[in-house]
Amino acid sequence: MSRLSVVLKIGLSTLFAVVFIAACAKSNVPEVELKVPSPEILKKHCEEMIGEPRIERISEHVWVAIGYDLANVVLIHTDGGNVIVDTAMSPARAKTIKEALSAKAPTGPTKAIIYTHSHIDHIGGASVWEEEGTRIWATEAFIKHFLKQYGIFRPSETVRAMRQFGHHLSKSDLPCSAIGARMDIGAALESGVRLPTHTFSGSKVLEIGGLRIELHEAHGETHDHLFVWLPQDGTLIPGDNFYWTFPNLYTVRGTSPRPVNEWIKSLDKMRRRNPEHLVPMHTKPIHGKKKIAEVLTNYRDAIQWIRDEVVRGANRGEDIDSMAQNIKLPPHLAQHHYLLEMYGQVDWSVRAIYDNDQGWFDGRPDKLYTLSSKEIARREVMLFGGPERLFGLAVKALEADDARWAVHLLAKLDDSGLATGVLAESLPGKLADSYKKLAESVYNTNGRAYILESALELTHDFPTRDTPKVNEKVVSRVPLEIIFSIMEVRLIPEKAADVYESVQFVFPDENKRFVVTVRKGVAETTEGDPLPGTPEPLAIVTANSQTYRRIAMNITGPAAAYTSGKLKVKGSYLGLLKFLGRFQRGI
Repeated sequence: MSRLSVVLKIGLSTLFAVVFIAACAKSNVPEVELKVPSPEILKKHCEEMIGEPRIERISEHVWVAIGYDLANVVLIHTDGGNVIVDTAMSPARAKTIKEALSAKAPTGPTKAIIYTHSHIDHIGGASVWEEEGTRIWATEAFIKHFLKQYGIFRPSETVRAMRQFGHHLSKSDLPCSAIGARMDIGAALESGVRLPTHTFSGSKVLEIGGLRIELHEAHGETHDHLFVWLPQDGTLIPGDNFYWTFPNLYTVRGTSPRPVNEWIKSLDKMRRRNPEHLVPMHTKPIHGKKKIAEVLTNYRDAIQWIRDEVVRGANRGEDIDSMAQNIKLPPHLAQHHYLLEMYGQVDWSVRAIYDNDQGWFDGRPDKLYTLSSKEIARREVMLFGGPERLFGLAVKALEADDARWAVHLLAKLDDSGLATGVLAESLPGKLADSYKKLAESVYNTNGRAYILESALELTHDFPTRDTPKVNEKVVSRVPLEIIFSIMEVRLIPEKAADVYESVQFVFPDENKRFVVTVRKGVAETTEGDPLPGTPEPLAIVTANSQTYRRIAMNITGPAAAYTSGKLKVKGSYLGLLKFLGRFQRGI
């Protein structure tokens, strides 16, 4: 591959907004059975809230497919055809669901697809449902949110997502995700995502086959969220703003903070509809106005309770660690199954809410000027009597079923770098054993999966990931500014410490121009005219925007585009190659 392909592949990481977890997938994922007992509460939850794959009829016009995938799929039947709400995570799973729905629900053309939000488990199977003329509806914020949420931090989020969903865990060790069936990550290598054809802000009413379908913007799980309301059926589809577990106000795979205040408001908007049927896109439906009103009220009160306790604690001068340890749901809320910490977790939420509103500093002066974490670990290990003694104490803690203390001690030893020889060889295995022992008492599936997957990483060498298949229909819609913004974090600073150069990229068909400037280890990208002081470009690259997108996503080879004349370079070709060689290759 020529170095010219470097910049033209920089945008490839944007593709992971399309495939999300597929980025870390192998088509044949090696499963490892750790034989870590699942708490009874987790097994019961998997059986009762998700269960075996099935089709349920909800109301006159609505059917739902439950247990086939991480997310449910809803079919709304009208006299003019069907409307599909969310589409499963992959074409493979979507095909199975479509067959099951066709056997139970009325068939007909797919008149519309509605995305409740942009997470891949809700949109990855769209190609199976899409037909000629199918309209795809989402909020106006969908595309921007979709493309940004997995882009710049893609490498970090990929690793953490693998852990959160138990990438290599057997079903016996992780019987379900608390909100749905285990994902088929290998199947998601073939993405069926289709971007919306129609968007809205606020509210939108669709009249399809004589049925009124209301779409209401409702931030919560994401900033591009909506819920669906069918007044004729009294059926409400809340997306991910409700499911049978404490909400994931913070996700350990890493994401921007969830809009907690808006989530509360969205639940109140749902309550105003006074629905007879509630069909979440994860876990099972609820029927009956009284029951639904109670559930939605308690759900929003639980979120507000945690938010308010964080505010009260901060105003009392409490530190974040104390608040995370002490803030709990009150008994009248904590008793409900739909508020058990099976997926979201209260202490994680406390930290996220505090950090979002107050930042990392919690007022304790001892946290302002600390030693490095490694130096702290080294000194503390020596205070314990040295690495061998600390290791022995950790082993005793593990034997006494004090797994959290064992994990703490062994992680401290690992951070210190003081373990050598046989001790260094024993440390990963013993830390893995501690993680597994800790997992025996963890029923939150995100936390359980994360620590068990981390245990596997310490003791197994897994094969490298496969490359997901590129969805050309999505590629054609990726904004150029997204592709160029990702270039900034793909620069290799040590290769550009003394560099001050620029290159221009011109796209006549969109009447757009981008300038990429490398300045002493910083890559600056601007759209339009160069900023004052920008050096003269050493090269000008001209291409059709779709040609560039195809090359950026590695669909078309850059050499072929260059030799065919679809990609033109004016100026120093060798200088361009050297310039582009300062950026990371590929994804």
